[in-house]
Amino acid sequence: MTDQPGYTPDQITRGLSLPRRIGYVLVGLAGLTAASVIGQLWATEPTALPARTQLAFAAMITIGLTWAGFGAYTVIRRPLFAVDRIIAAALALTFSTLMTAGTVVLALTRDSTAGVLTASAIGLVLIVAACTMLLRARTYRAALLARRRDLEGRDRTS
Repeated sequence: MTDQPGYTPDQITRGLSLPRRIGYVLVGLAGLTAASVIGQLWATEPTALPARTQLAFAAMITIGLTWAGFGAYTVIRRPLFAVDRIIAAALALTFSTLMTAGTVVLALTRDSTAGVLTASAIGLVLIVAACTMLLRARTYRAALLARRRDLEGRDRTS
């Protein structure tokens, strides 16, 4: 028995657990499914859609493909110290903000005060949740990096 483990701190903290790996596969498949369903719906329309509908479909396809790409990237390329969590939270914040802006603009064009308030309230809840996720992810990453520095410091002194 030796005092030195047969693995490095980098090997311990780099891998994904099986539930997290399955979750990222499901996120990727959900994004790809949503993008393909919307794309097929758009492609099979017998007449040209209005410009706003085309813009909304393009945005939803882009969001679905982004999540699919993120899922594939995370599963194929091993994440580095919770970077995957930060990327996921940043994507959630970006898409929540864009969705809120879009729905508020749509509600404003229809002159509905109740619609504006509802869209703003729902969007605000989503944005706050995404911001909370981003802050938690950054805190977790900082803790992992501090732990790695600590382990590497112990490794050098022994």
